Amino acid sequence: MTLLMLIQINAQRRPKYNDGPYIGSNDTSARIMWIQEGEKHDTVVSIAENFLFKKKGLPQVDIGDLDFEPDEFRRYENVSKFIAISDIHGQHDLFQVLMKAHNVIDEEENWIYGDGHLVIVGDVFDRGDKVTETLWALFKLEKQAKTAGGKVHLLLGNHEFMILHGDIRYINPKYRFTTGSFGIEYPKLYDQHTVMGRWLRSKNISTVINGIGFVHGGYSQELLNKESSLKVLNNTFKEQVIYSVDLDENNDDLLSMLYFDNGPLWFRGYANPVGFDLEQAEVILDILGLKRIVVGHTSMPRIVPVHNGRVILIDSSIKFGKTGEVLVYEMDSLYRGMINGHKTSLDTHDKDRSPFKYVHDFKDKELTIILDTDIGGLIKNKEEEKYQKSKLTAIHDNEFNRSWDVRIRARGNMRKKICHLPPLKIDFPKKTLNYLGFTNHDKLKIVLPCNSGDEYQQGLYKEYVVYQLYKAIDSFGFNTRLVNFILADKAKKRYNLTGFIIEDDKDYSLRTNAILVKDGIVNDQAFERESYIKMHFFQYMIINNDYAIYNKHNLEIIFPEGAKKPRAIPYDFDYAGIVDQDYAVPPSILPIDNVRQPFFRGKDITTEEIVTTSLFFLEREKEMLSIVDNADYLNKDNKKLITRDLKRFFKLLKNLDRTKKAFIKEKKK
Repeated sequence: MTLLMLIQINAQRRPKYNDGPYIGSNDTSARIMWIQEGEKHDTVVSIAENFLFKKKGLPQVDIGDLDFEPDEFRRYENVSKFIAISDIHGQHDLFQVLMKAHNVIDEEENWIYGDGHLVIVGDVFDRGDKVTETLWALFKLEKQAKTAGGKVHLLLGNHEFMILHGDIRYINPKYRFTTGSFGIEYPKLYDQHTVMGRWLRSKNISTVINGIGFVHGGYSQELLNKESSLKVLNNTFKEQVIYSVDLDENNDDLLSMLYFDNGPLWFRGYANPVGFDLEQAEVILDILGLKRIVVGHTSMPRIVPVHNGRVILIDSSIKFGKTGEVLVYEMDSLYRGMINGHKTSLDTHDKDRSPFKYVHDFKDKELTIILDTDIGGLIKNKEEEKYQKSKLTAIHDNEFNRSWDVRIRARGNMRKKICHLPPLKIDFPKKTLNYLGFTNHDKLKIVLPCNSGDEYQQGLYKEYVVYQLYKAIDSFGFNTRLVNFILADKAKKRYNLTGFIIEDDKDYSLRTNAILVKDGIVNDQAFERESYIKMHFFQYMIINNDYAIYNKHNLEIIFPEGAKKPRAIPYDFDYAGIVDQDYAVPPSILPIDNVRQPFFRGKDITTEEIVTTSLFFLEREKEMLSIVDNADYLNKDNKKLITRDLKRFFKLLKNLDRTKKAFIKEKKK
């Protein structure tokens, strides 16, 4: 292979990142570094030239206007309106959507918020891949807001502090590419010789607007016992802590307390539903002379007021890049600002918010839930379905640890009798739900492998992929999501496995607007015919006979909104032949010997229905095969076996005579 070919191959593999600009300046010149389409650029320009940096895919920066005024701590009064947001974490596009939705910026991303104040409550850095874009946008908006009589407050968070102190554990891979391209350490791009580095070091850690305090983490009682002046705390941090590198966590001096876990950038006490209460909040607010305090730092499903509204948690999980909220103040009232620009009362709970929906919608693939409980008691008493105490700890993005006291019990029918590890139901205390902004959704249903070991784990994965296959033919199918689980107890028993969560009745009903039918007996003739036939086709495809219409066995009977006839939605597929669990047996009423034998159970199907439904499934053949092929959790052999079963089914549908023979039963005379 020639050198030219190697160069060409390397160029093809190079990521097409855009990043920068990173600008170092003095009185006469500016050095500008940037990455464009994966290529590095480095140049020096004269500031006297009033050079406008303008490159496709990068922030536009006026090199002749790089000066800024350092922020001074003060208490702002009589501010007519403000918007606060926190923990953007490189999700610049989502930040821009929220700013436009609430009329802070226009389509050209210029300030249109007049004399309003915009508060960024820390953590622009890390995780996402558009940190630089947000920083330069705020740099520009700060100048524009001042001209209009408004104000931008960029408060430092723990992730700004980490970068300025050389901790780059959470930077996006894009920025490792940048530093590798220039042969420079990432913190050097923000040192005191750079415009952005000097600008960041001029920022406050807190501000006060109309008696409402803003700080990234919070002020602990321990810190306030040492120093209670917000101005002193802020200025000490700016002037000393931000430049300190060798503080001792064991010291109780003010600098060390500001630097470490009980400091204002790291403290998480306000978001602890058990260890912090209204009385403690009142004491802290009285010391600080505040009406309320607004903090970020702890990821929540939405903006949540706690402790009688005296503390407001505004980290609405923007970091996951899916959605987010802003805190809006106008007309002497506070609101949650939604991504579509609508505003809702701060105390309003979303009826569709639940533990299931929150976990299901997480962007992070590596979500882990630790259940610390009496495993022996759980297994011993599984058939009694008695709740027992447990501590639930959620770990996501390899950093965020949240723990709650919950109750847990076994659930299910056959699996709790057959399996060593039964399916579980978690019950959240009402206080915790209110803390998280959830209402009347206190349950989370979990399906676990029948036991530890790869064979059982693969069995669960096969059942999980069946749920994904059903969603390909019917949006009314149950939502599920894989989650890593750790079961642990004081006796040092420990199970590390992957299970999945599944919608409960309340979550399902709210998502689909369907009415669930729990009582009464139904027969085959009662159902909406098209969905009835599709459901039976699907059951035949996955070789499943563990369901029954008359007693609703493994079927949820629903009335979709406006429907005159019900539909049957299948679930619990562990007895399906395509899953092939070792404990699965066929129903004794059917003329089959094992669960691997397909048997069509639809009643009175016509040739026309066979043709129409076969076409429906054949149109989705490629999609279904792709679902299995992309199921990285399945091992090679199981992918092959499931694919073989699906292809056998689709091959059958392509032969009308064979399909009729399999699906149309001769009536007994």
